Amino acid sequence: MNAAFYGTDWYGERLTFWFKSMGRASIVKAIMFRPTSEPDIYEIALGDLTSDGLIDLEVRSDNGDMEEVLSTVAKALLFFLSDHLGAQVVIEASSDSRSRLYQMAIKRELENLGDCLAVHGFEGENPEVLQRGKNYKRFVVSLRKDGLEF
Repeated sequence: MNAAFYGTDWYGERLTFWFKSMGRASIVKAIMFRPTSEPDIYEIALGDLTSDGLIDLEVRSDNGDMEEVLSTVAKALLFFLSDHLGAQVVIEASSDSRSRLYQMAIKRELENLGDCLAVHGFEGENPEVLQRGKNYKRFVVSLRKDGLEF
């Protein structure tokens, strides 16, 4: 994680992280870890805070600071997992372009965090270790369970 990132604030049980994207405009963003019906399985969502206080998960800000935003999400993900040992986080792309973006960011971050994180891509319903040249729309990230200490 050598790319620049934004500082975050968190709320509650560290399920929501807030930060300010400082690209072409100043945009308050939220990273949310939402529990699913399965124990220790969370979904991650990134959105912009709207003027009425809601979080828009569908907006495409195009604020010119994509690498910083994705690095901030990666830092929040690592912090969340270190605070919720045993958790798995599902990342699901809403479009093919976002899928490519997420896959590139995950592969880049794995170069630095591969010793800490286990990442699987889904082809249909079957998870597999990420394969080069293969596109996935859904990923699951967790801490590696092979003796890492914090």
